[in-house]
Amino acid sequence: MPSVLVIGEALIDVVYSQGESEKNIPGGSPANTAVALSRLNTKTFMKARTSSDEYGVLIREYLIKQNVDLKYSLTVDEPSSVIDALILPDGSAKYSANLKGAADYGWNSDELNQTLDSDIKIIQLGSLTSYIEPGGTNIEIWYQNLKNSSNFLLAFDPNIRHPLDGQEESLVRKRAKKLASIAHLVKASDEDLKWINPDKTIYETAAELINSGTKVVVITLGSSGAVAVTENYQTKQISAQKIKVVDTIGAGDTFSAALITQLLEREIQHPDKIRQLNKTELEEILTNCAEAAVVTCSREGANPPLRHEVSW
Repeated sequence: MPSVLVIGEALIDVVYSQGESEKNIPGGSPANTAVALSRLNTKTFMKARTSSDEYGVLIREYLIKQNVDLKYSLTVDEPSSVIDALILPDGSAKYSANLKGAADYGWNSDELNQTLDSDIKIIQLGSLTSYIEPGGTNIEIWYQNLKNSSNFLLAFDPNIRHPLDGQEESLVRKRAKKLASIAHLVKASDEDLKWINPDKTIYETAAELINSGTKVVVITLGSSGAVAVTENYQTKQISAQKIKVVDTIGAGDTFSAALITQLLEREIQHPDKIRQLNKTELEEILTNCAEAAVVTCSREGANPPLRHEVSW
């Protein structure tokens, strides 16, 4: 059975909004993506550095309960990442944290270079783990080596959270562009692309990424839907269902999971196949991704849909 490996942070979001008590919720963009994949009945492995502290125990118990396989994850002595997430009146989240020295960002080459199961076809990377040192540089080397092996379809979600990453702005931009050039598929928000290149349109930045090596760039546009850009064309913008948004935590991660799940279901597991997707196929896939993301937005926290809760 084809499966997915997600690498990145698995942390604790301390979520609070005006007039309500705070809640400690396992999260982190990669962990949310792994859970969303699992809920969509995709066999999912999570490669994470989790702490031996009480938060780490909570994180591992949560992921296991969600049927995420932790075979490639580690338990280490560094503390868990903890992020404060303030829910604003429009449902969006404002984040703050000090992540220096946290478990998620200490990857070394020995920890990364594990032999992976042959049924792993897609590897998803993204978010803070991509940028925070000392692990960020080792992640980049590992990701490049994966591409050189030609055995995997590589997906990248830049998920820019600067200055939360605590790194120099120019270095984060450089790393985001480098990892995007390695990846075959990039799923990015319009805000990500505007941040990566403030002086360019999102479509100019997408074209730049494709010229650097990416095969397909999928851009989420919030309540305006999504669009895909390839080396040959730009798809028609698909719309998102209008709903009352509870909050947007995990919406982009659910979108990523729905995208990857559909690629597996359509047996698109190789770079040559993803570049052959036509406009109609991409528009259908994006419409389904938006449907899944809407479910997450309709309820509190990163609570992605189960497979029976989507129509595709």
